[in-house]
Amino acid sequence: MLLLSLMTAAGASYAQNTDTTATVQTDSIYLSPSVKALEEVKIMAERPLYAVDGEKQVYNTEDDPSVQTGTASDALQNAPGVEVDAEGNITLRGSQGVDVWINDRPSNLSGESLRQYIKTLPANSIARIEVITNPSARYGGGGPVVNIVTTKKVMRNEFLSLGLTGNHRPQVSPWASYVYGGKKFSINVYAEYDYSHTWEDRQGHSVLLTPQGDTSAVRDHTSHYDHKRHGGYLYIGGHYDIDTQRTLSFWAGAYPSLISSDITADMQWHERIYSPGDYSYRETVKGNIPQGGYYGGLHFNHSLDTLGQRLWFRVYSSGFAYRAPSTSERRHTAQPQLDYVIKDETVSSDWARTMAEAGYTLPFAKHWELDVGASGQYGLPNSYVYTRDSLPSGHRDTLRSYTRTTESWSYSAYATLTRRIGNLTAKAGMRLGRTHSGVAYHGYTDLTTLCDWWEPVPSLHLSYHTPSFHNFTFSYTYRTSTPSASQLSPFIFFSQNSYSTGNPDLRPSGTHNMEGGWSRYFENLGTAELNLYYRVRTDGLGTLTDVAYHPVFGREVPYTHDLNIGSSRMAGADLNLTYRPTALFNVRLSASLMHDAYHCQFRPGEWADDRLWSGSVRLNVWGKLWDVLQVFGNVRYTTRQLSLMSRTAPCFTADLGLSADLLERRLSLYLNVKDIFASNVSSTSATNPYLAMDNSTHYSSRYISFGLTVRLGKLELENQARTGNAD
Repeated sequence: MLLLSLMTAAGASYAQNTDTTATVQTDSIYLSPSVKALEEVKIMAERPLYAVDGEKQVYNTEDDPSVQTGTASDALQNAPGVEVDAEGNITLRGSQGVDVWINDRPSNLSGESLRQYIKTLPANSIARIEVITNPSARYGGGGPVVNIVTTKKVMRNEFLSLGLTGNHRPQVSPWASYVYGGKKFSINVYAEYDYSHTWEDRQGHSVLLTPQGDTSAVRDHTSHYDHKRHGGYLYIGGHYDIDTQRTLSFWAGAYPSLISSDITADMQWHERIYSPGDYSYRETVKGNIPQGGYYGGLHFNHSLDTLGQRLWFRVYSSGFAYRAPSTSERRHTAQPQLDYVIKDETVSSDWARTMAEAGYTLPFAKHWELDVGASGQYGLPNSYVYTRDSLPSGHRDTLRSYTRTTESWSYSAYATLTRRIGNLTAKAGMRLGRTHSGVAYHGYTDLTTLCDWWEPVPSLHLSYHTPSFHNFTFSYTYRTSTPSASQLSPFIFFSQNSYSTGNPDLRPSGTHNMEGGWSRYFENLGTAELNLYYRVRTDGLGTLTDVAYHPVFGREVPYTHDLNIGSSRMAGADLNLTYRPTALFNVRLSASLMHDAYHCQFRPGEWADDRLWSGSVRLNVWGKLWDVLQVFGNVRYTTRQLSLMSRTAPCFTADLGLSADLLERRLSLYLNVKDIFASNVSSTSATNPYLAMDNSTHYSSRYISFGLTVRLGKLELENQARTGNAD
């Protein structure tokens, strides 16, 4: 006999005894289905590597397997418009000044601590990188943001890294980082010492004209600046998981430094109308500036459910103070009776500036999300004391010595509403804030100025993506720039041969920002991106250098003051092409073209108009060889640029760098050559009809830099090192 047994995959069974000595013909066998509970159901769908979501351009790093063995620096190289050089410096569309956020909040990192974090954070701990070029009302600052969203948490362990960076100018910075990671609590400490020595050479030519067009004075100057800096940086941050829904983070940092400056200047100065003669001189200035600051804060996050509803609070404080004594000696060529030795000293303190923020995120009705929040900032009165004494008598220059006290507070609230309909995302928002500032001057005269401004920030962001990876975006924001009490104050700051003052007639400035873009990701090839923008500014705030007769000097002298530009506009286009045949090699070509124009009343009854086509081209090459060696190359050319009644000259720079990760990333090295051809010279020409002025600055822009990092412990903890919020 043979037992015939059948069993289905679902678990149902059937059995029958059968005689094996004869041919057997069985009837049809019917099995009833059974039900079995499944522990997990996974629905797999393809997600594009690059996408858009409202204001964000998203690079889904965790879906890019080829960068998982690298670092955040490798991943950022593939984010839209982002570049990272061999030293870890981040630029977006070729510009610095990017705010780096970690897990949807500011990273609290700067300088070397930020660069080291980028170069050591494992890419496999990053879920995605979000690039925001025109932030919504959610972001108060308004500048571009790169948000790195991490995923990985590690169990108990320790990690120590030691490093040294520097260059041949010279500059040297030894640093150390320690991380302890536990199941519920983690802490990281970072310490750095920095010594640097830099220089710059300046030269300029200016001709001062009277209102009638006659030459009042001619000046030619050359100067050499030599700066030495000793500084330190200490940071501590921690994170505590109260439970599965609530977390608490803290951070604190301090950065003392001492700066020594030596300046030598030669001035060829000839007066033609008022007290004509040769006023040429040589001046030497020596000074030492001790300074330092601190910052710190707490962040509490409460996840109310698993759908994204959360509540958070944040409070932080910062302060900064310095003391700047200097001694100046001036020797005249033809008029020795004008020689002098003076002592200047500035003492400034701003020790308690505190901000508190709160926010609430509520997803609702399946495809809607509401984000609301509020913030407030208050600063204790800031003290600034400037004194000038003649040596050796010690006689006080009462015209140029003064005390300034400033105060400020502000508060704002915002709300954004996001709606998702298929592949379309729409996000509308509004931020409304109020800023108060006050300033009091005590010197040759006493002046007090107060001002209050309301600042609305409406925003709209639209994004749409197709199944074939075409992405379309449109954004609009309106931002207000308000003058401070210091800018409004008519108090005059007299220097030796010029002066500056505020403008009580200043008005707030408003800017309409509109951007539209298209981008597409080509699998195994790269990305293409085209952005168009148009910005219209009314009553833009600007600082102008002009010339006027002043009785204190008894002649015409240069002076600076703030003013409202009647109107200005900027229209442009950015094209970004990335060729990426593999994830470890890309070539990025970026080209920008813009038209800038303004219409400004710079004197009563006199207007200035200027317009200029300008642009830039940047070529960036990055590659990783043998999974350990990275090669960087960057070339950039910028045409003439337009600013208020001045133009800057074209500029060309080229950089080349190498970095290597050895011994399974236990040892990292880099070598970088900045500005290979020493061509990065800043030159500006004034277009003021009463002040013909050309200035240029050549500084120590060409240098060879190097870096070394040694890592001890579990490398998984690198995703907590120096993050500022220790998530």
